[in-house]
Order: sequence, then C-alpha cells, then structure tokens
Amino acid sequence: MSILRRLDALAPGTITTVAGAGYHVGIEAKEADAGWPLGVVRVANGDLIVADYFGHRLWRIDGQGMLHCLAGDGVPGRRGDGGPATEARLYGPHDLCLDRHGNIYLSDLDNHTIRRIDVRSGVISHVAGTGSPGRGGDGGPAVEAELDCTCGVAVDDEGNIYLASEWMNNIRRIDSRTGVIETFAGHDARHYPSERGASRPFAGPGLSLGGYHGDGGPAREAGFNHPEHLAFDSRGDLYICDNSNDRIRKIDMTSGIISTVLGNGQRASNGDGGPATEASTLMPDAICLDVHDNLYVGEKYGCRIRKVEAATGIVHTLVGTGAPGYGEEGLVGSRTHCNACEAGIWADPDGTVHWGDCSGRLRRYDGATGIVTTAFGGTSVHDGEPAEQAFLNGPGGLSIGPDRRIYIADVWHQRIRAIDPDTGVIATVAGDGVRAYGGDNGPATQAHLGNPHDVSVDRRGRVVIADPRHAYIRRVDEDGMIRAIAGTGHPWDRGDGGPANAACVVHVVSVTHGADESIYFGDKVGRVRRIDAETGVIQTVAGCGLPGYRGDGGPATSARIGTPWAIEFDGDGRLYFSDADHHVVRMVDRDGRIRTVVGCGQEGHSPDGTPATEARLSAPRGLAIGGHGELYICDTGNHRVCRVGTDGVLTTVAGSDDGGDSGDGGPATAARLNTPHGLTLWSERILLVSDHFNNRLRAVTIGGR
Repeated sequence: MSILRRLDALAPGTITTVAGAGYHVGIEAKEADAGWPLGVVRVANGDLIVADYFGHRLWRIDGQGMLHCLAGDGVPGRRGDGGPATEARLYGPHDLCLDRHGNIYLSDLDNHTIRRIDVRSGVISHVAGTGSPGRGGDGGPAVEAELDCTCGVAVDDEGNIYLASEWMNNIRRIDSRTGVIETFAGHDARHYPSERGASRPFAGPGLSLGGYHGDGGPAREAGFNHPEHLAFDSRGDLYICDNSNDRIRKIDMTSGIISTVLGNGQRASNGDGGPATEASTLMPDAICLDVHDNLYVGEKYGCRIRKVEAATGIVHTLVGTGAPGYGEEGLVGSRTHCNACEAGIWADPDGTVHWGDCSGRLRRYDGATGIVTTAFGGTSVHDGEPAEQAFLNGPGGLSIGPDRRIYIADVWHQRIRAIDPDTGVIATVAGDGVRAYGGDNGPATQAHLGNPHDVSVDRRGRVVIADPRHAYIRRVDEDGMIRAIAGTGHPWDRGDGGPANAACVVHVVSVTHGADESIYFGDKVGRVRRIDAETGVIQTVAGCGLPGYRGDGGPATSARIGTPWAIEFDGDGRLYFSDADHHVVRMVDRDGRIRTVVGCGQEGHSPDGTPATEARLSAPRGLAIGGHGELYICDTGNHRVCRVGTDGVLTTVAGSDDGGDSGDGGPATAARLNTPHGLTLWSERILLVSDHFNNRLRAVTIGGR
C-alpha cells in the first residue's frame, strides 16, 4: 500500500511518523542516530560522554559500545538544576571537561550557562551564567555573570574553572573558593557594557575586537581572535584554540606568560614533519592533550586531525586529506576524509582518538592500527530503505514534487532527501554529507551543501535549494546536475535589478515558487526577494534590509521585517511569510502592501479560540496554505502546529502542552513535537510536519475523508 493510501485510511486528527528513526537508547551507538556530536570525554570507568549539540543531550557510550542518555530529555530549554540530569533540559550543549574528581562540566551554549553533573549522584547544577547573553559580571558571583558564546570550558587541579569566550575574545576564570568570575586572559569583560550592540569598538553587535598580540608577555594583555576550546597539560599549563588567529597558544600558569605552540598565522594547513611553530593550522576548533602531553588538534577548515609530539615539537597529520569529505569506514587515517572538526576531541593513552565532525558522527582513530571508524551516529543515513528506518538530522523545509515525491531539507546531514510515494523508500537527491561548497555543474549527489534549510520543487521537477552557509541558491535540474542560480558566494546584500547569478544573497533560509514559477526566497538580512522565471532578474518584494517590525499598511519594500523562515502563496496570489524574530506571520497583498495576519508581536502561547491577530506565538517557522485559504503555522517555540481558518481564529492541530517525542497513532493534539520547522500539504487531508529535533517527518490527517 502506498504511503498516501495508508495515511488516508487514518481517522481525522491522527498523527504518525512517515520518515526518520529518531533517537534510541540501549542500542549500539555506531548504529544510532545522532544530532551533532561535539564535546567528548572519557570518564574513569572507561565510558565515553558525548555532548550532542542538536540532540540537546549528553550521551554515554559504555564499554560494549551501547548508547545511554546521561543528561537532557532532548527538548531545548533550561530547567532541572538540582535534580537528575536525565530529567533536565539543555540547549545546545557544546564542550565538556572533567575535574579531578570526575565530575562533568558542560558549556550549555545556547542557554549561556555552565552546568555541572555530579559523578556520584547524577544531579545537575548551575555553575555560571544568568541565561541571558552578555559580557557583564566580572568581579561578582559567576552565577550572576553574563556569558556569550562560551565555547570552551576546562577545570584545573584546584577546581578553578576556565571559560573561552569566543565573542568576547577572552578567557575568564571562576575561583573555586569564592565562586567569583574574572577575566584571566585577553580583554577585560568589565570594560564592555552588558547591552548587546552598544556603541563601542566591537567587531559587531555584542562582539569585542579580536587580534593577535602578546606572545612572550603576560596573558592578561594578549589579544585573541575567537578562542574556542581549552585544555590543560600534566604540568597545569593552559592551551587555547585561538581559532581565527590560526594558532594554538599556551599560558604558562607559573609565570603567566603566553606563547604559540602551533601555527604561524597563515591561513593554511601544512608543515607536517617540521616544528609545530613553523607549521600552519587552518582554523583549529578542538584540542586535547593525552597523558603524555602530546597535543591533538581538530581543524575546522583544514579538515584534519593533527598531533604535536610532546618530545620533539614536530607536527603531523593523523586523519584527513585536507579536503572535506564524508569519511569512509575502515580506511587508514591518511586516506580518510574529514568533515569539519568542531569542539570535541579526546585522546586515550594508547593514541586512540575520538572526535565529532560535521557529518553528525563521532569518529574513532585506532591508535594501534591507524584505522578510522564511526563510534556514534550511524555508518550510513539508510538511503534505499523504508523512510521510517532512515536517519534524518534536523529536517527543515518540505516540498511536494510533480511526481508526488516528498522532498526534505535534511539540514545537518547536508542533503536533500526524497521519499517515493508508492514504495516509501527514501533517497538522496542532492548533497554528499559534506558541509562545504563544491560540485556545481556535476551530479547533485556528489555536491557539497552548507546546511540546506529549505527546498522547493517546480512543475518540471527541478529542485531549488537554499544553501545559506555559502550564500547561494542552487538548483538540481532534470538531468540530476546541480548549479548555482543566484549568489556569488559573497555574503553581501546587493544586486537588485540585475541577473540573479551576479547578485549577492545572504544566508538564504527559505525558498518557494510562485504561480508563474518565479523563485521567492528569504534571507537573514530581512528581505524577501524574487527571481523572475523568464528574465532571471532579482528584485526585493518585502523588507528594506533593516531588521525590525514596522511598516504595516505601507509598501512591503519599505517595511522592516525579521528573518522570513518560510514563504507561501495563497490561491489569490498573496504572499505570506513567517517572522520568527518578531513572533508573527505577515502578508504582502497583490498591491504590494504589507500587514500582520497572525500574532501580536509578543512571544508567548495563546489558547485555542484566540483571534489570530491577538494571539501570541513563539518563533513561528513553517507555513502551509490549504485550498480554502486556511493557514497552517509551525508555532515552533511552543512545539505546536496551529491553524487559522477563514474565521480568523487560532486553533491547535498538532502538539500539546510541552515538547517531546510521543503520540504516534493517536490524536495529534495529544502528541508531543520537538521544535517543528517545516510544513507542507501533501493533499487536502494530509499535513506533513518536519519534527526538527526529533529527527522525524510526521503526518497529521486533517478534515473529513
């Protein structure tokens, strides 16, 4: 039976999973789905602990390779301090470290906090950060200080905690006796106001200027440029990933003097076989030291794992060819491609190394054989199998092709996937799993993509892809070849009135087709733009390029808008877009005037029956419009899908009081979703929902049969 017939047989208001195996525990980690493994440490009993940034969990991999949950319930949020870590909510856990007692410290990045898990009791507690981003608090209690993009955390033998603040370009220290936080190296946080975007010499809103200086002098006076990760050696000296300076630096904790131990500042990855200080390292993002004080480095854009020998200071590559790739299984490290290595790396005494890469996997280099395998995250995404068994990783935008295939933007797998409506089998139509840019004018399945957030298929079956990371819009033609149709690769906002392929586009997150097959897309600078189907000329249709929420009743091109995360048209040609930044849905009428149709501009949750323009939403994303003008909305932060009918009233069609992963086979309004992102109508009865952090595609039956 086809998927469509199977779904059509369900009672109205029922929810079920169409694609995605989701998260599982109690199975082999190497065969389990993962979000984005980053931080990794090995605890005293030999278990590996892994921070899953997109899974919002800490996982434990035991000695038999079985997967268990250590912290987090998978729903992004902040709660549970003082209770069991397994019942807590995390939001983007990034880096991990251990103190000398084996307690786990984690950078809960998107909560702007540092948290601690007691090794004996399993209780989680709050160590630093107010939960609001900022830079204030030096000289006071760490729990009252503001943190902002604290990517790295390390603890010395005395229990003092060190934090790498990427956007503040400094290292901060929390005194173990007093709990007071101070700047330890780099810029003093007290010299900067807490208000983000204040008028000071920052590199941007909320950023302090980065730089490179200070080697040979006091670390307190040194300049950093996006310090990402920290580690201590056996002597107690502190090593720092100075990412955008392309260096690894060391602070002698006795003298306080800073020096460079790897990198010459050139933006390259070379110098193997020579002194580390004369070699280049390309945006190092992860470091660790083994018990012998050998230094291991994961390069974000060098796409390598490198090692600096403690005895000689010589650097060489363990894993990676220097070109990004979806690393194969069972090859020696020098022949294995690496995806970008960010934040997480751990080295055992025997030279075995684990690291997280951007393919959604934790990889393992065997210190004895040099062979690379996958330890967590699956050895494949299960193409060619029933869609319910496949791995998805943060499904985003959805589209239905002329052949009724379901197209999915599989964001963090760096792929566009498609489900055959008759067989239910899933396949990749674009992307090879590598987060990079490449492959234009070749087979789409061999191309690199950069976090593809949305997809739209035209009447000819051509697949248009929002490729935000690399400032392009790309298209897969009928022959399966991919090419860029808009953008130059430069993240600027210009080019209106000229050819789209000569225009600049910035972080495109949404794409759709109009009735005439013109392409409409939304970007993060606050515009909706159009590529004319006949001429290829690009024009802005909404937004003036300045972020904000104003302009209702006037020309759409003069209005201030936030990021348009989804764009849809109704049957009368009116354009709708979701503005997650301002918690509204806005509409551009055929005369070019803009107005708000859903949401009052304040974040929150409103009960069913609330008039649409008075309702509170939370970061709405996906949209779909039915044949009678009914509007479906992903009320993303509320973990719901809502409907606004022709009566102008808001009602819930899927999701319940809280986020989670449950309810298949039952009423959709009793089910739990986890940050739904994308919507599309497969038929007048079947609404498809990308359940983003559950890694599933779910279907809701609506209306009568």
